[in-house]
Amino acid sequence: MIGDLWQKGTAGFPSAPSIVQAAGTALGLGGRLNAISVSALGIAMAAVAFAGVVYLRHADHAVDAQLAASRIESANIDLQDQLASLRDKVAASSRDLSAAQAQVTALTEEMRAKLQQDARQVTATDQIGTKGDKVTQLSTALHQAEAQRATLAARLSKAEADLADQQARQNELLGQIDQWQKRLEQLSSDRDKLKARVTDLEKQSALRHATQAVAAAQPAPAPATPTETQTPPARVAGVLNVPAPQAAAAAQPAAAVAPTTQVGHGTIDQFARVLASAGVDVRQLFAQFGVNQAAGGPFIPVRGPAPNPTLSSDKLAALKAMIRTLPVAAPLTDFDVSSPFGVRGDPENGHTGFHTGIDLTAPYDSPVYSTAPGTVTFAGWRDDYGKIVEIDHGNGIATRYAHLHAFTVSVGQRVGVHQQVGYLGSTGRATGPHVHYEVVVNGEPQDPEKFFNLSRYVPAMTVPVAAHN
Repeated sequence: MIGDLWQKGTAGFPSAPSIVQAAGTALGLGGRLNAISVSALGIAMAAVAFAGVVYLRHADHAVDAQLAASRIESANIDLQDQLASLRDKVAASSRDLSAAQAQVTALTEEMRAKLQQDARQVTATDQIGTKGDKVTQLSTALHQAEAQRATLAARLSKAEADLADQQARQNELLGQIDQWQKRLEQLSSDRDKLKARVTDLEKQSALRHATQAVAAAQPAPAPATPTETQTPPARVAGVLNVPAPQAAAAAQPAAAVAPTTQVGHGTIDQFARVLASAGVDVRQLFAQFGVNQAAGGPFIPVRGPAPNPTLSSDKLAALKAMIRTLPVAAPLTDFDVSSPFGVRGDPENGHTGFHTGIDLTAPYDSPVYSTAPGTVTFAGWRDDYGKIVEIDHGNGIATRYAHLHAFTVSVGQRVGVHQQVGYLGSTGRATGPHVHYEVVVNGEPQDPEKFFNLSRYVPAMTVPVAAHN
């Protein structure tokens, strides 16, 4: 019977010579692969490598979230220990309070007993001595009773003061316990959120890994013919309202911009007017970077057609250096505007209010970048802004990045353009994940789109900055 089973189990497998013959045939076919198949194989390998990098990145996020959850768990344990210690102190204070109350009761009873004893002594003295002796003894007894009464009253006052101190101390400890309990509840909530975040990251990583495995198992598509190639839409990441020609120029690397582009004084005047409308002291800014040199004298018109003078190479270089210090880029690589700057209906209560920034929507946890070089002046929680980062760029210009999920910079840190400062979130007074982006000039909020749109006036200098973002 075992022999029959062996024969039935092996009947479905090909014989060794057939396997060798099939392998030879496959090798023969592999030798005749054309150049298109080799290219498709290379594309498939590149896709698998890219998918692996994405998977590793999500795995790193999951590890970071697990570490944060561990730190919160440790802080939770420490708070519980401190809460237990405070409870022990309250219990000790209650015991001291009971002892003080008992002491006050004992002193009161002692004083009452002493007064009764003195009264009995006076009565006995009246019955025994003469009238003169009775008066003397009575005076002496009264003086003694008065002294004892004063002593007992002082002791009673001190006991009452100690009792009040104990009660105040107990109230203070109870207040501290309430604060620690609130802190403990907040940490527990943060821990639960982090655990949920870790779970989501693990699910995303597993899903991406499975998708990558399926994609790797499928054959790579054949390369598109020239007639199938489509021109992508003209869009520059991080730039708003850029005309189509400028968007095409922005899609090229910064080095591809022609160095011979000429910028006329008329364009610079328009550029300066936009900056002035945003509250920037243009005269001081231009003088600081050497765009305007010291000059003057009477104006004498020239007959004939006036030339359109262009900036010299020195002034052009100075203007480029100045523009690199302005927040002309956007804080996200890809976004939509959900609420512009200015008067609007409040998203929560519907009342008319003034919006001091611009709301940019993107996927949750997207990187948020600085829009110009500067120094971080604030990084933390601030009322309705939630988690916010503020950067001072000099010349009275500052930017704010609010409702962040987390920030990655600290106060006093020097940052450059397009350096990550945090992750997009929905903290504070927000109805969904977005970045509330503000540009503040000399303490007054200005429309960020004025700075975004500077590229239409001087594209040769602003487009490389935007393209870099």
